[in-house]
Amino acid sequence: MAGHLVSAHTQLYNVAIGTTSYKRGEYIQPVVGPYLNPVANFTTNEIRCRNTDGASPQTPYLSVKAGSEFSVVWHRSSDSPSDNMVAPSHRGPCMIYMGKVEKNPDDIKWFKIYELGFNKDTNKWCSDVARDNHGRVDVVIPKDIEDGKYLLRTELLALHRANHVWGAQFYPNCVQLDVSGSSNKFLDPPPEFVEFPGAYRSDDPGILYKYWQDKGMNYVIPGPKVYPPTKPN
Repeated sequence: MAGHLVSAHTQLYNVAIGTTSYKRGEYIQPVVGPYLNPVANFTTNEIRCRNTDGASPQTPYLSVKAGSEFSVVWHRSSDSPSDNMVAPSHRGPCMIYMGKVEKNPDDIKWFKIYELGFNKDTNKWCSDVARDNHGRVDVVIPKDIEDGKYLLRTELLALHRANHVWGAQFYPNCVQLDVSGSSNKFLDPPPEFVEFPGAYRSDDPGILYKYWQDKGMNYVIPGPKVYPPTKPN
């Protein structure tokens, strides 16, 4: 049973800039314990990157230009088309954060650059959309930030057990980036900075959620608003 459960889980397997892909072990931080297991308690430091550290000394930084497209790809154990990222039962939102590296990881201030929840028109969660795209989600590294070393934190949230406290399953991973070419200033208003742990509460409506009853309706993605904000039409 344990092996079956782990095979249902997921990890950030590679990242890409354009057509160039980088696999797990290059710029993606290592995790502690069984690497496919979710974080059981989001009030611990593991919620940052599925490890207990900030920046990983043994992990190099991937150079990336602010304003450029950046792709993250989740898989279970390989990047073959037959690896469907995560079990179809493990549905929920995707969130991507960035935080500038600090000497003390407790001082990292995180801001959200991407989120996708439930689309009632297609009846699909972000996990479904990513699975349909072979585990891939494309984001843009914000132009209006500061140059420097960052952790880009990816997160899948599986809601199939979220109807009770501590039932939601968190799958965070971090990539180490060296960002250049930015405007070196934030827009006004600036990002909503949060801390990990600390950004989530056990009774947040996007974490304690009646998944089987509400079926995606009225779902509120946890965490701060996305930066930069979406421009009105």
